[in-house]
Amino acid sequence: MKRIASRAKSKVLRAKNRKKKRNPMLYALCPVLLIAVFLPHTPARCDFLPEPNGEKFGLEYGETIAGVPASPPKIDGKLDDWKHAVWIAFDSEDELFRGRGAWKGKDDLSVLWSTMYDEKNFYFAAAVRDDIFAPSSNVGESWLGDTIFLYIDWANQKIEVSSKPNFALINDKAYVSDPSGKNPQLPQSEIAIVPCEDLDEGGMIYEVAMPFEFLTKVEIAEGVEIGFTPGYEEGTDNPEGKAGMVFMDWNGVDPDQAQNLGKLTFGGPLAVDRTGKLPAAWGRMKAETMNFTN
Repeated sequence: MKRIASRAKSKVLRAKNRKKKRNPMLYALCPVLLIAVFLPHTPARCDFLPEPNGEKFGLEYGETIAGVPASPPKIDGKLDDWKHAVWIAFDSEDELFRGRGAWKGKDDLSVLWSTMYDEKNFYFAAAVRDDIFAPSSNVGESWLGDTIFLYIDWANQKIEVSSKPNFALINDKAYVSDPSGKNPQLPQSEIAIVPCEDLDEGGMIYEVAMPFEFLTKVEIAEGVEIGFTPGYEEGTDNPEGKAGMVFMDWNGVDPDQAQNLGKLTFGGPLAVDRTGKLPAAWGRMKAETMNFTN
């Protein structure tokens, strides 16, 4: 009986030892699993890529219109909800505030952007073509790498920039921030920043929904005009090692000066005709909003 008990006990001990020998292998696999979780998103094809269309609606350089979508866009980094919006391109030396001589053309960096709105939110989207995406690694200093700022003068008095939202992808997480400190609730906004292989190796899609209550006390309605421009910063640390730091915005001027901003007019519904195109009536929106404000 003692021998049987002794054999049984030794079997148990051997089984425990076998388990102990397996554990180091399991633990060795853990770092691999953790690394896989934090790998950057794999670039995918874009479901929809817009084209600049401001001129089709009679808009002059430095002007845009934010229309009202039929339903709120899903903030997922896909632009299929933006097919009928006005799209503006930053793709020439006219938009270079910094970087003349360093910028090597549209494939180096170009930005196609749009705005929409509804009763609750101000929406912004951008398709950024970039050969190298080099964001900051510091959430508190997003401007050290690739990032987007919006410069907004809600009162349109050309005195001061009253909002300066910032959008950045840092350590594989999308952030909305407000470096000015004027809109402390802004980081609660919904945002998606995803890579798109159709926009070159560093291309990104940005999509953001910002509640008006986080941005301004100005009552927004059809016909209201504000001072506005996006600004694309490639990084004050010059992470790509270019001949100079590149920054793009409307007119290539200092966007921190409110008098330099472009004009955004809040328009009407983004209606489409039977062919799926914006009707000619959209071309009259500019005239209608101008008459409204004159």
